[in-house]
Amino acid sequence: MCLLYKFTEKCRHCHVQVAHYESRFGCEERVRTVADSTGDAVSWCPKGLREAEGEGVHPTLSFPALSEIIETILGNGALAAGSFLTFVVEDVQRSTSSYVAVAVVLALAMFIHRVSSPEMDRREPPPMKPTIPVVGHLVGMIRHQSGYFKTLENRNMAVATLPILNGKLYGIWEPAVIQSVYRNRLLSFEPFAVEFGQREIGFGNAMLKVIQETTLLPEFFDSIHQSMTAANLHRMNANALKYVSDALDGVCDGSETFEATNFFVWVRNLMTMATTEALYGPGNPLRKSANLMEDICVFDTDLPLLMLGVAPSITARKCYYARQRLQAALGEYYGNNGDYHEDAAQIVRSRAAVLRKHGISGKEVGMFEIALLHAATSNTIPTLFWFMAQVFSRPELVYELRKEVLPVAKRGSNDDVTINIGTINERCPLLVSCYREAIRLSNQGMGNRKVLEDTTVTDGKGQSYLLKKGCNVQVSAQVLHRLENAWGPDSASFKADRFVVKSGKEHAESEKMKRAAFIPFGGGRHLCPGRSFAFAENLGLMTSLLAGFEVSLLDQNMKETEEIPDAAGCSMTGAVVKPVDKGEGYGIRIRRRNGWESVKWRYIS
Repeated sequence: MCLLYKFTEKCRHCHVQVAHYESRFGCEERVRTVADSTGDAVSWCPKGLREAEGEGVHPTLSFPALSEIIETILGNGALAAGSFLTFVVEDVQRSTSSYVAVAVVLALAMFIHRVSSPEMDRREPPPMKPTIPVVGHLVGMIRHQSGYFKTLENRNMAVATLPILNGKLYGIWEPAVIQSVYRNRLLSFEPFAVEFGQREIGFGNAMLKVIQETTLLPEFFDSIHQSMTAANLHRMNANALKYVSDALDGVCDGSETFEATNFFVWVRNLMTMATTEALYGPGNPLRKSANLMEDICVFDTDLPLLMLGVAPSITARKCYYARQRLQAALGEYYGNNGDYHEDAAQIVRSRAAVLRKHGISGKEVGMFEIALLHAATSNTIPTLFWFMAQVFSRPELVYELRKEVLPVAKRGSNDDVTINIGTINERCPLLVSCYREAIRLSNQGMGNRKVLEDTTVTDGKGQSYLLKKGCNVQVSAQVLHRLENAWGPDSASFKADRFVVKSGKEHAESEKMKRAAFIPFGGGRHLCPGRSFAFAENLGLMTSLLAGFEVSLLDQNMKETEEIPDAAGCSMTGAVVKPVDKGEGYGIRIRRRNGWESVKWRYIS
């Protein structure tokens, strides 16, 4: 153990002002070295050296702490390193053990510098060094999950290269650059679909070979976009909202009141069934077993553990076996050609057709298509929960929204109420704004792209950045959705009319900034194909609740409250946050409004 002290005094021989270092070791030996006025180490003059030796003082190097050596070499570059090595070689007399220690320290410092500083082109985004060399960014991602980019935001870098182990990824915090990423066809999500899919789905090497060596993947993605035409969407909307209308018709009869002790679970169960009815038609696997509902929840919650891929049957046991049960149920559905039914959604039929074309059997289709079930339910349902919680916790807002939606809810002579989903976007701007504002606050997911070839992205103001082939690009919805220069100083708060478009030249720039900073559905050719279906489901239900029901939120004592629950953190595999404790202690009460006790709900689009 060496304790190093530094003083300034004159050399006893030539009276030059020098730095005086004093160290003490276990043997209490006093050692010194001298530096000139520039701070560089120099040899004592022969006369001074003889005088020093005559006094029993031996000029010997006393090394600073490891962190100081690393900082010297890495912080000041080759010049500092060269000066330091010259000092060691020319001016130091030391023991063998000291030499070995120095060599180890230098080797370690050079190794850390090398592995923590990947090769970079000067046109690439500037590096953002982690606090802990080599592994710092990786540790941060594991610790903070999708919130890690938010913790890096205060470094005030629009774009940066993040060294991770012996590689790197590009992080982007600037909305204009992110939009440039989304427009660039050389930045693709498809490679991640294979990488993530193998761990999420659990398919083997045989299926992986089919994916990698055939045209399955591009055909698969093409089939998704071709399936989401207006006509196909209308059919899906009709099937989903029919389930919703039947549920609302039976939720409370006349003067009766419906209560649920867990609001989140009630929304989850209602909309999971509505969504799967729209997808699978009469053969919906969830009709056969209520336990599958809980399996969907377990699979979604514990998916991050499964994605680690380390002995998943042990480390992610609940998720692993929930996946098995879901895949078995879906395998039976596809094995019996349930997707051939005319009421099955076109997206279900088209995706299965591509898989069968490439030799994947019916039951294996079911294994693969757990991905569709998860994508259709994991984000839409928690979004609806926050939408409802934000609205129904504000009585004044409910009053304003009710006035807006009542003209859309057309009441017939036989107490049928028909809602045209296609008119909501135009005729209910405040309701649509509330929906998007709830999305903005709850969507905190990460967007991923792979660089297929060297390419550049720009901020639209003349600054461009080179992105190298094979690297990953990540963007954070949480960062963009809370940017004060896009959303204002109240960006962390719910503002009902934030998305009501303001006309006029004075608002043009701010509206443009908001559009660029709103990325819950991704962008470019990978824009979420199910966003319109989710809009119809969520807005259809909310319009009915506002027009025909009184909705109250309840605390853990089943007393009315205007508070909303805290949100749990968002995992790297998720996009929308969920309430803490899975919504426990937060209930809902629903009763029909006076004069609306016997209405039946119908939806068209």
